[in-house]
Amino acid sequence: MVNRMNIVNFEVKRHFKSSIVWALICSAIIILFMSFFPSMRNSGIQELVSKKMSAFPEGFMEAFGLDDMVDFTDIMQYLAYTIQYISMAISIYALILGSNSLLSEEAEGTIEFLYAQPVDRNKIVGSKMLSNAYLLFQCILIIGAVTMGISAIFKPEDYDLFKLLVDIKVVFIGITFSAYIYFSIGLLLSTILKPSQNTTAISIGVFFITYVIGVLSRLKDNLEWLKFFSPFDYALPMDIVRYGWENKYIVAGIFVMLFCIIFTFIIFNRKDMKI
Repeated sequence: MVNRMNIVNFEVKRHFKSSIVWALICSAIIILFMSFFPSMRNSGIQELVSKKMSAFPEGFMEAFGLDDMVDFTDIMQYLAYTIQYISMAISIYALILGSNSLLSEEAEGTIEFLYAQPVDRNKIVGSKMLSNAYLLFQCILIIGAVTMGISAIFKPEDYDLFKLLVDIKVVFIGITFSAYIYFSIGLLLSTILKPSQNTTAISIGVFFITYVIGVLSRLKDNLEWLKFFSPFDYALPMDIVRYGWENKYIVAGIFVMLFCIIFTFIIFNRKDMKI
């Protein structure tokens, strides 16, 4: 007999390795970047970077969030600047997880087996969502733990360790928030896409479309409203370090997640499955 927990356990076991691989790759990149911090702090590179950056047009600097120069001698600003690329990878992984959640059964032909069991569609959606949400959290948790550990090793002696760990925790809460928004978007996509379509390519495409929209929102003040269409910008690591959270984007993110999850259930229940 198949029940909700059986589906959850099966899904977690099936995708456990890929979650660990994503986490280890991202962790390795963070370790590499953080190993450069002591030399960045002591070699006078901040002055060199400032001179080079000043040569770029102001609009370009604003588009990529560099209008306020990053202080590479400050460990949290350095970490926030480098970790934004890890945040991009996590968001893409979240989209891929979500978009494959419900579509993989059709693509692999296992949906027929599920239909033969006493499990309704709502339980299938709930189980898939729960298992993949856990895998995403596991990935982020590993990366966060590695980041805290390596940052504690390379932190300046005069920098308070407790404050550093708390600040990193806040940044990763923001990364997790954005990731689950993309995960919910992926879930909705999994009810719309066809099994024959390349979900990984589509997920990457969706992320970079929203990312470009976020870049455009920073070009001019009258385009700031576009930021609502870029979940990645709701909790940018550098923005959180410098300015903290903005309530309007927290509300927007919760709305997007609820909208996507609700319509995932609705559409999946009405969908004609390919068996």
